[in-house]
Amino acid sequence: MPAILAIWAILRRLVLGFLLVWSAFMFLAHLQKALTDYDRRNVFFSDPVQWRFGMPQIDILQRCFAEARPLIPPGSVILFTSPGSQEAEFFRWRWAAYGLPEYDVIQPETPRAAEMAEYLISHRVPIRLPRAKLMKKLSGCQLFRVQPL
Repeated sequence: MPAILAIWAILRRLVLGFLLVWSAFMFLAHLQKALTDYDRRNVFFSDPVQWRFGMPQIDILQRCFAEARPLIPPGSVILFTSPGSQEAEFFRWRWAAYGLPEYDVIQPETPRAAEMAEYLISHRVPIRLPRAKLMKKLSGCQLFRVQPL
């Protein structure tokens, strides 16, 4: 009987030791994943769906808009272009509309956008339109004046 109790005590310590080691391993694995996600929070090409105030992407757009404001009369129609999928472009356009509330900000997909646009802000997209004349290169974007048809 004392041999069985001794074996039971050893097994109990082994099981508890195994659980302790596994718990420590899993804690470190989750901590590493959390830190990796935290480090990737400011990756420049992150999905615009996940953008939040204070991220570099938003700061670049806000600097661009601040530089463009004095050059564009309030109430003007601005065509905003950006790279990426339609979903990414949609969310960048939403940030542009939020950042430029005194203007009508439209997307290239808007019906009659070419007729309505007076100005064009290009965020990381090369523009080769004969009617778009470069006004100024801004921080992170370019401002164009769109000539009427």
